[in-house]
Amino acid sequence: MKKFLAMALAAVMVLGVAGCGSSSDEKTEENTENTEQTGETTEGTDGIIKMGVSADFPPFESYADDAVTFVGFDIDLMQEICNRLGMELQIQDMNFDAIVTAVQTGKLDVGVSGITITDERKESVAFSDPYFVASQSILVPKDSPITSYEDLINGDYTAGVQLGTTGDTYSSENVKDAKVEQYSKGFEAVQALTQGKIDAVVIDSHTAKEFVKEAEGLKILDEPLTEEEYAIAIAKDNKELMEKINDALAKLEESGKLNEIMLKYIPAE
Repeated sequence: MKKFLAMALAAVMVLGVAGCGSSSDEKTEENTENTEQTGETTEGTDGIIKMGVSADFPPFESYADDAVTFVGFDIDLMQEICNRLGMELQIQDMNFDAIVTAVQTGKLDVGVSGITITDERKESVAFSDPYFVASQSILVPKDSPITSYEDLINGDYTAGVQLGTTGDTYSSENVKDAKVEQYSKGFEAVQALTQGKIDAVVIDSHTAKEFVKEAEGLKILDEPLTEEEYAIAIAKDNKELMEKINDALAKLEESGKLNEIMLKYIPAE
């Protein structure tokens, strides 16, 4: 594994909490997978917004070289929103499939981790206005016999996915005999691919590009699988925070700041 995958292996055990524009040196052994179901809404407590991420999803969220500081599109976006609201941002790293539940039960105020709006998730949480249009792609070894999504769907292949993602849903519903291996972290699926344990990884297109930069011998199939919209997950009863965030998003888009943040991490092709 090269730089990012090696860093991810070290950072995945870290529970990071970052204040506005800063990082925290504190590390805890708290298991973030065991989401405490409080049923309380936390927004507004001491002027803090608690944000959940799965920090293995570049360029949207990952760890910097120090394995403590959070960086990425979603991080900068929420930091800018917090600045506009005059609130402090605290970030908690956890498995992706735990984020929606943590928002629903009040452990977190928002989930911002490349979360696609889906009907299933809307049963548990509300979503802000969309802030990014994404797609799912197939990541394979350069010498793979898989050349299209039809090959993956209909062939005798195993797809690796991150648990709880739309890539997981799509693959589980479409791959022949549901030959799908689920991983808690996206980089774990990519690592399994480089080790020959699986045949492909279904993951966000922009994240796939980041992994291709770091792991030799991989490529992305040309044709994307899906088109989807990312949005901020918020508890259904937290209408005040929803209104504030949507207003901030609209102003960020109108001012060009949203596009500026996007281009910082996803340069125009």
